Amino acid sequence: MAFRIIYYLKIIIQYTLLDFMGKVRQAMEEIDLQTKEGKRRYKMIFGKFPRMDRAEPTPEQDGGGSPPEEPSARFQTDLDYLLATSNERDRRLFAGYLAKSHGHGGVQKVVAQTRLDAKTVVKGKQEIAGRAQLPKGRIRRAGGGRPPKLQDPAYAQEMQAIVDQNLAGDPTGQRPNWLRKTLRWIQGKLRREGVDASPSTIRKNLKADFDVSMKKNKKSDSGPRHPDREAQFEYIAATEARFRAEGKPIISIDCKKKELIGNFENKGRAWRKDAYKVSDHDFPSGATGKLIPYGVYNVRDNTGHVYCGTSAETPEFAADVAAAWWEDYGRAAYPGKGELLVKCDAGGANGYRPRMWKVFVQNKLADAHDLAVTVCHYPTGASKYNPIDHRLFNYISMNWAGEPLASYDKILEYIRSTKTAAGLTVTAALVTKEYQKGLKASDTDMEALNIEYAKVCPQWNYTIRPHKRVQFPS
Repeated sequence: MAFRIIYYLKIIIQYTLLDFMGKVRQAMEEIDLQTKEGKRRYKMIFGKFPRMDRAEPTPEQDGGGSPPEEPSARFQTDLDYLLATSNERDRRLFAGYLAKSHGHGGVQKVVAQTRLDAKTVVKGKQEIAGRAQLPKGRIRRAGGGRPPKLQDPAYAQEMQAIVDQNLAGDPTGQRPNWLRKTLRWIQGKLRREGVDASPSTIRKNLKADFDVSMKKNKKSDSGPRHPDREAQFEYIAATEARFRAEGKPIISIDCKKKELIGNFENKGRAWRKDAYKVSDHDFPSGATGKLIPYGVYNVRDNTGHVYCGTSAETPEFAADVAAAWWEDYGRAAYPGKGELLVKCDAGGANGYRPRMWKVFVQNKLADAHDLAVTVCHYPTGASKYNPIDHRLFNYISMNWAGEPLASYDKILEYIRSTKTAAGLTVTAALVTKEYQKGLKASDTDMEALNIEYAKVCPQWNYTIRPHKRVQFPS
């Protein structure tokens, strides 16, 4: 590598990059072209005599009066940039190359110029000489750094004893499930035994060697399986297939989580420059109201309809919502179809146990609209299989995640704006009717029902057919 810098009648020659390092003035050869010896030396280097018609640049011609930057300062700036933008191995190899190329004394000169440690420069020089190769993506050889803490026999022995004594789980399972001690407690226990380890090291070892880590609760245990569970799922599938073949309406109903209206925290995150500032306590007394979103999901056309009550979740409210859906959408969408399939949970206001649910379905839906209503309840503990939960309610929750539900209008807007790529559309309406809790159906009311129970799981499957209106209990 060579540089030529010509100023008037003098030329400064830098032979190599290594000659430029250290004391710059001593690493250069200055030739005076006004002397015969200088001209002869110039011809020896460049193979021709110099041109003597060059004019010395004035300060104005040289860039506005500022003297040219010292070559040493410019080189040091470039070298600092090169080292700063290189990784550890590239810096080491570059320094080793410079030291190896310079020969005797090169290591000290490279150390002075790059400010790297002499051991690093020597190591780079050795890697250059040995053509050291590392796996792709690595800048250090495998096994570099301190050995894992678990390789310390004292640490491994104490940790194994702590885990054996404090790890719990199902004795019939394949492996233990949880540790009943904290990281700080384990750290203190180790210190008392003369072993020092940080909480982060303990955490890593628990995960890597004992497969134990921090985990939150996971809703997956549906409890003991009902003996008729599989039979009920098969019956629901067969009933739905029959309704689909006959072109009859199929709806899934349920009540979503109740929400307080006000400046309260709403789980989730929203895209914003600044986070919402909400109340630090979710006291019902500080709410301006309560929302009871009861939904109807049309299984056949992937549409959702949410009726937001403000009073209470009662069997009458559930029956009113089903009747409102039929009046607003079902009757026009399924003309001439005198039968409706309702899929719902086994519990809640529309559960199979509340007798008032059957009374209000008879009164408000079957008799009022001359409609045979077939109801299929999902087995106990299997409510998550109800289509409305994973085809409607989850998308509403994602749509308003992280947004405080400050008013009824805002909630209705979020519900109505819920859409999916699969074509889901949702409507919403506010129901301000006051519903009375604690209504009881008498035996007379139950005997008056025009109800037919299925042969399979009759407690969960029944059809209520229209007849004269059942006397509504006062």
